Amino acid sequence: MRTNRAQVVVAALALAVLVAGCSKDAKSGGDSDIVGEPVLSQIGADPADGSRVAHPLDGFSVGAEESALIFRAMGQATRTCMAAKGFDYDPGPTPTPPPPTPIDTSLLGLLSLSAAQQTGYHRPPRPDGNGTSGTGNTPGQGPEYQKALDGESGTKAGVAGRRADRGCTGEFDRQLRAEGIKDTASDLAGTLRGKAYDHAAVDSRVRASLANWQSCMAKLGYKYANPVEASSAAWPEQVSQEERDTAVADMNCKEQVKLLATWNAVLTAYQQVYISKNEQALRADEEISQQRLTAAKKLLGQA
Repeated sequence: MRTNRAQVVVAALALAVLVAGCSKDAKSGGDSDIVGEPVLSQIGADPADGSRVAHPLDGFSVGAEESALIFRAMGQATRTCMAAKGFDYDPGPTPTPPPPTPIDTSLLGLLSLSAAQQTGYHRPPRPDGNGTSGTGNTPGQGPEYQKALDGESGTKAGVAGRRADRGCTGEFDRQLRAEGIKDTASDLAGTLRGKAYDHAAVDSRVRASLANWQSCMAKLGYKYANPVEASSAAWPEQVSQEERDTAVADMNCKEQVKLLATWNAVLTAYQQVYISKNEQALRADEEISQQRLTAAKKLLGQA
């Protein structure tokens, strides 16, 4: 139900230093590939309660529905391959993506007023069955089954061999390579998303909004340096009214100082800078992702 406390405490301490003004130079973000802070077109409204917010780099990544479709295609290819070797393989259910988390453990803390009112800083319980997945790798099938499924990895193949011989689990990728479709293992969009986040976290406008949040909370009697410190405090396992009240005050202060809106506007601006610097490579990865998606639909009979 709760986040990993060690990770959260480390993040809170780092953020306390940031808000105090002892962090890296906000104009560089600790990364010389962007100089200066991008101009914001506008700071819009706060996001809908607890919802995911779309950012520019999302358009260059495979979404949850597309990922689920590719997962099904991989399972189908593995099952067909195993059947050809005389084995019955069940890929199991397609993983269901989890609902949007109401807590950002690294910067913003709580993101949902309704969650604050219901469960304070505790994560709401997930719906039954959400997030289940099956590996299809049924235990007790014997060494020949495992060899057919996983190939020669871990025996005499070495690192290069593990890539070359993944058994039937690698069948989908082998089919794609046979059609000249490359892999998108570089995940450029993900790398740039992380860099944009790091810049936004030390941007002067975000830092000012965090300072305003701290002042707002102090006027209400809450002495927290930043939202993560509030959400990661030593709250008991059983949600108390004090926790709910604190969480609601936290969210109200975020709304008052437009912290979430400012964060999203700043993050969007940095992502747009990275897109402009890397558009050709991003488009190339996007094309490969679309080719893989098309191949997955064809394998599943949806094309």
